[in-house]
Amino acid sequence: MSVTHPAPPLARRALLIGGALAALGAALVWSSLKRSAAQAPEAAAGVAPAADLHGVQVFDTPTALPAFQVMAPGGARDLSSLQGHWSVLFFGYTQCPDVCPGSLGMLATALKQLPAAARPSVLFISVDPARDTAELLAQYVPAFDPAFEGAAGSDASIAALVRSLGVVYERHAPSASGQYTVDHTASLFLVDPQARLKAVFTPPHDADAVASALRRLMA
Repeated sequence: MSVTHPAPPLARRALLIGGALAALGAALVWSSLKRSAAQAPEAAAGVAPAADLHGVQVFDTPTALPAFQVMAPGGARDLSSLQGHWSVLFFGYTQCPDVCPGSLGMLATALKQLPAAARPSVLFISVDPARDTAELLAQYVPAFDPAFEGAAGSDASIAALVRSLGVVYERHAPSASGQYTVDHTASLFLVDPQARLKAVFTPPHDADAVASALRRLMA
């Protein structure tokens, strides 16, 4: 037998609706912030959105990235690590429930469409260095593709890099159990062999579209 509960008083309804709208508003503000930051890095003076590359901003004049340093399981990674080959940078964290595994899985699928010799390296830079140890990164990131590499550093060590790329991230207060989430930019950053920003791929990402764009941009 179903039970019909009486409708909540008008004041309570207003509070419930107001709370829902506030939560939605906060989510929309964060989403807008991520999009704006990813779409407007400091190097944006030379940006040229390609009409036929949906969701990709291409820099006609690639801009050099600033110095940074992070630690990967295989050792230190810095600006020189990006020279001599194409690279894709992605910022996230290993305990991310959705965006990170989805993006890394998509990227692995996209790169399988390219010849092995033509694939860019992938560097996953953690925005949660307190939890993302070298051991954890060594297990998590290569699980999507053995060629992918994860690295972490202090906020200070990546500050200039995230600022130049327009990356934003925010760690939420821990719950009673000590767990917390991190909101972060979900864009992919294509870096050319001279360690310069060539293009920004803004979400949502599609593996086929990403593969097609990479073929053109790295040609």
